[in-house]
Amino acid sequence: MISLDSPSHLQKQLGQKAKVLRLHQGYKRTTLSEKSGVSPETIRNFEQHGQINLENFIKITFSLDESKKLTTLFDLPEITSISDIEKQQRFLPKRGKR
Repeated sequence: MISLDSPSHLQKQLGQKAKVLRLHQGYKRTTLSEKSGVSPETIRNFEQHGQINLENFIKITFSLDESKKLTTLFDLPEITSISDIEKQQRFLPKRGKR
């Protein structure tokens, strides 16, 4: 389970989980690098420190067959009432109020 106590802690946990999945799939860093187009040094930095840019993160995610999970990341809340339906049918503003 991933802890949400801080962004940096989440980053480190994601890197560790990516390493575990990479090893589970039997890939060396160099193999994942070839599949993803991300340098082995960047992969090592991500796995050890959680630091990576978004583009490389997505490339690694695709190479580890985990990209489908990203498609639900910013989904609207699940509809559980008529009020929720009405909220979703209203025009979404281009900017937030706060």
